[in-house]
Amino acid sequence: MVFLIVNWVLGALALVLVAHIFPGFRVTEFQSALLAAGVVGLISAAIFLVFERVRVMSPAGLAISGILLVIVDSFLFRAMALVVPGFAMLGFYPAFSGAFVLLALHLSLLWLQRTRHHAVHSESLMRP
Repeated sequence: MVFLIVNWVLGALALVLVAHIFPGFRVTEFQSALLAAGVVGLISAAIFLVFERVRVMSPAGLAISGILLVIVDSFLFRAMALVVPGFAMLGFYPAFSGAFVLLALHLSLLWLQRTRHHAVHSESLMRP
């Protein structure tokens, strides 16, 4: 549960960072970034679960699923810009850049969680 909350807040912070870096992307309130990151994260997680159920775990399958998630997230960001006050973007490029940054953040957090999980379990196995 803590992982989900940390991931959600870091996703919102990443959106605020993207808004400062890329032109055409605007976040005026942190609550807007939280709402957008939450909705996009939930739908992306549902899509990722579908890919996991299909067991697309080959390198090509993972690359295709990552590209598909970036495209879906881009369209979700565009939709969020239409309905969430304080969250706006001009064009597809800012939506794509935000989706790419969010995907990189999610993948790095998953990698850190798995690394930490592996280290904790390997340490517990070494104890007498």
